[in-house]
Amino acid sequence: MIQSRLLGNSIYTGIALFFVGTVPFIFNIIVARYFGKDLLGEINVSLSFCLLITLFVTNFFGTTSNKFLSEYRGRKELEPFNLVVLISLLGPLIVNIILILLIFLFWETISLKFSLSEHMLIPMILYIFGRTYYIVIRKVYYGINLIANYTAIEIVSDIIILISIFTICQLGVSDQILFSFTFGYLIFSLIGLVILFFNYKIITSQLRSVKSFNYANVYNNYIKYGFITMIGNASSAGTSYLSMLFIGFYLSNSQAGIYSSVLAIISILMFIPRLFSQVLLPEFSNLFGSGNVKQLKNTLFVSLFFLTIIGTIALLPLYIFSYEILSLFGNSFVEGSQILRIMTPALFIRIVSVPIVTFLSSTKYVIYPNIGGVIILITSVGTWMLLTPSYQLSGIAYGYLVGTAFGIGYQITMGLIMFNKYINTIEA
Repeated sequence: MIQSRLLGNSIYTGIALFFVGTVPFIFNIIVARYFGKDLLGEINVSLSFCLLITLFVTNFFGTTSNKFLSEYRGRKELEPFNLVVLISLLGPLIVNIILILLIFLFWETISLKFSLSEHMLIPMILYIFGRTYYIVIRKVYYGINLIANYTAIEIVSDIIILISIFTICQLGVSDQILFSFTFGYLIFSLIGLVILFFNYKIITSQLRSVKSFNYANVYNNYIKYGFITMIGNASSAGTSYLSMLFIGFYLSNSQAGIYSSVLAIISILMFIPRLFSQVLLPEFSNLFGSGNVKQLKNTLFVSLFFLTIIGTIALLPLYIFSYEILSLFGNSFVEGSQILRIMTPALFIRIVSVPIVTFLSSTKYVIYPNIGGVIILITSVGTWMLLTPSYQLSGIAYGYLVGTAFGIGYQITMGLIMFNKYINTIEA
C-alpha cells in the first residue's frame, strides 16, 4: 500500500518538478540570448533577493504545514488539522505585509548596495507575494495528499510562465520580466484554493473530533517547529540565493550573469532531492505519528540506495560535459564550466543525504538538520568573504561546496545517530 502510494506520488512529483526545474533553465537561456550577461545578472540578483525573503516565510508556513497536516492525518485528528490549514493560509499574508513595508522604507539602501534598478521595486514586491502563496499552497497539497492535483496545476501555471517570458522578451520590455512569474503564481494560487475548497470535506471525512483539543498547544508546537525549520532550511537552501547577492555586492552584473547560467543548470538537477524530500517528508511524518517502525526503516534504506544510484547517473555527465552544456546560453557563458564542476560534488552530497535529513525534519529531531543548515550558511559566508575578492566566481563556487560538505556532513552524522536511537527506543 505505502510502496504504491510512494511510487505514484514520486511519479507525480517528478513530472511537476521537471516543469519547475525547466522554467528557470529556459528563463535564463532566453534572457541571456535576448538581453546578454549584464541584464541577466541584474535580474537574477533581484530574483535572489526576493527568493531569499520568500524562503524564510515559506519554510516557516509551508514546510511546517506540510509536516503537521500529514501528522494530524496520521492521527486522524480533525481540529488540529483545521487549525493548521487556517494558519498556513492567513499567516503568510500578515508576515508579507510587514516585510513589504520594510522593503519600501529601505529600498534606496537595498537598491544601492546590490546595484538594482529603481523600477524593480514594484515587480519584486508582487513577485514576493505570488511566490509565497505558490510555495505554501504546494506544501499544503503534499500535507493533505493531493499531489496529482498539484501536478496538474503546476504544469498549467508553468506553461503560462514560459509563454509570458517569451512574449515579454519578444517585446523587449526587460523591466517587466518578473511579472511573467507573478502572473503564473497567481493562476496557480487561485486554482489551488478552489480545488482545496471543493475537496475539503473529502479530505477531512476520515478525521475524528478531538475532545481534549487545545488550540494553544497546537499553535505553540507549530510556531516552535516553524522557527526551527525556517532558520535551518532557509539557511541551507538560501546559500545559492545569498551567493548571488555576494556577487552583486563584490563583483559585476556580467559575472552574476555567468553564475546565473550555472545555477540554472543546477536548479534542474535539484529536482531530484526536492522530489524525494517532498514525497518522503509527509510519509515519514505519517509513519512516525502512527509508530510504524518497520516500514519507516524500510522506506529510509530503500530510498537511500536508489538516490545514490540516481545521483551518480545524473551528475557524472554534468561534470564531464559542463562546457558543452553551458554553451546553450551562448559562447560567452562557457567560462562558467569550471564553476559548474566545482559545485557538482555539493549537489551529489545533497541528493544522497535526502532520506536521512528528511527523517530528521519530519520527526522530533528537527533541530539537527536545522543546525546543519546554519553550519552551511556560516561556513559558506566565511569562505566567500575570504575567497571572493581574490578568486571571484571560483571563490563563490568553493564556498558553496565547503558549506555543503560541512553542514550536510553534520546532518548525516546526527541523522544516523538519532535514527538508531529512535529504533532502539521503540524496539526496547
